Amino acid sequence: MGGMVRYGLFLGCLIPFRYPSIELAARKVLEALGADFSDVQGYSCCPEPVITRLMDRDLWLALSARNLALAEKQGIDRLFVLCNGCYETLLEAEEALKEPEEREKVNSVLARFGYRYEGKVELLHAVEALHRDFRAKIEELVKAPLEARVAVHYGCHMFRSRPGEDIWSKPNMMRELLRALGAELVDYKLERLCCGFPSSNVDMEFSLKERLATKLEAITAAGADCVVMACPACISQFETGQMALKRYGMEFNVPVLHLMEVMAMCFGVKPKELGLEVHRSPVVKLAEEVWG
Repeated sequence: MGGMVRYGLFLGCLIPFRYPSIELAARKVLEALGADFSDVQGYSCCPEPVITRLMDRDLWLALSARNLALAEKQGIDRLFVLCNGCYETLLEAEEALKEPEEREKVNSVLARFGYRYEGKVELLHAVEALHRDFRAKIEELVKAPLEARVAVHYGCHMFRSRPGEDIWSKPNMMRELLRALGAELVDYKLERLCCGFPSSNVDMEFSLKERLATKLEAITAAGADCVVMACPACISQFETGQMALKRYGMEFNVPVLHLMEVMAMCFGVKPKELGLEVHRSPVVKLAEEVWG
């Protein structure tokens, strides 16, 4: 199926800026799967799904529609979105643009720049695309299984769903993908709890102590070797947050990985090829122990 459909790789802002290892891993995974994919040339910030929309909804919708229109103009069939926040923004915009008045208003803005949104691109979270279009092939490509006890953090925006869709569909897909990679999943009862990234903009101490530390304590108590997620903002919160918690006398050393990094290494990509040193949690040590 991968060779018949053209995927557009939507990286968002945080991955190229802070976690190039995730971008590299995604490219290696899609290449291994035989997917026909390309970058969405000229894309902008999605933009961020909460604060930007509250400040200026028209701006938020126009920017998001522009990203979707860019993909359409480049002949992309399906967007492969690597960030939970980007996924929610684009999905919310897609739903809003089903209203004729909203679409007409936005297209009048886009027309000034030579774009028009038609609603032709299929929007998929990376987890959806991998599970739906490549699940069987993923199992075949596993050369170095993830032999570790894994805690999963879904991230709040992954639960954003289309009308009538089970909100647990994508989280369950993520669990199935990790099992296909050989992981032993550890339940820690707080999978649904926010990591605290959004609240860090308002109250950093609450974000760290009442959200992140609560999750890390549960993950550690459950005996997990690492935590895997599919959102770069959550990864940033987990990694920089572990460092910041030291000022409150709270010490954690939980390795934090993106699903794409895990999948690439399970496919045989060596840890040193991905540049995992960009991580601020003990990812390199874990990767060397598991994948060599």
